[in-house]
This record gives sequence, structure tokens and C-alpha cells, in this order.
Amino acid sequence: MGGAAGGTGMRALVVEDDVVVQGVLKAYLKHYGVDYGNPMEIWALSDARKALALLTAEEDVCDVVFLNVHLSQLGDDEIYKQLMQVNSKMFGRIVFVTAYRDDLVARFPEHKLNVLDKPFRYSQLLGAMAAVVV
Repeated sequence: MGGAAGGTGMRALVVEDDVVVQGVLKAYLKHYGVDYGNPMEIWALSDARKALALLTAEEDVCDVVFLNVHLSQLGDDEIYKQLMQVNSKMFGRIVFVTAYRDDLVARFPEHKLNVLDKPFRYSQLLGAMAAVVV
């Protein structure tokens, strides 16, 4: 992983089709990078298929993924199921962004999920980052 130690920088992917939420996440991640002396390289995609292609192309493509739970391009849990089959190590690096936590937890009872509840504040993003950054 790019890692948090030593200020080597982190790679973050924001997969969100709401441009406002995408912008807030990018701003918070940049702020996080400044606060923790760990520059962030941030990619943002609104297309779930492109995100899935990127995440399954190579094992360590990014350190953290902020993934909107309800993306219009892929039905239901398709992105999660494909990711688990091709690159299951990424699952622990995902922060699920949702206003429907209970629904998400019910669909994945066997996994410990990192969830950022909409609407969220910077302090909540810090908690989410602490859960996924090693």
C-alpha cells in the first residue's frame, strides 16, 4: 500500500455520481492530506463500470476507495461481488458512502464494513480513514 507512514502519499478513489458529494469528498481528502502530512492523489469517477475496471486491473491501484452504495450504472451489489471475486483485498480499503447503512449491513452480514453515513462531516471522514489506513 502507498501507506500513511512517512508522508509518501496516498492514492484515493472517489466513486460517486453526485457531483456535490464528490466535490466534498475530494476537498475533505485534500484537507486530510494536509492535516496528516500525507499528500493525497485523488481520482474521482462517476461511472461504476470504469471504477470496477480500475479496481480490478491491478491489486494495489489505490489505498482507499470511497464508494457510493447506490450507483446507477451497476445493479444492486454487482460492483461488490465482482470486486470480491477479482480483488478481495480491496474490500477492506473501501469506505461505503450511503444514507442507508442498515440496508448495506444487511446485505453483507459476513463483512465488517467501513461506512460513511450521508450527510457527513470532516470529523466522520477522519474516522473512516482511521478504519482503512494501515
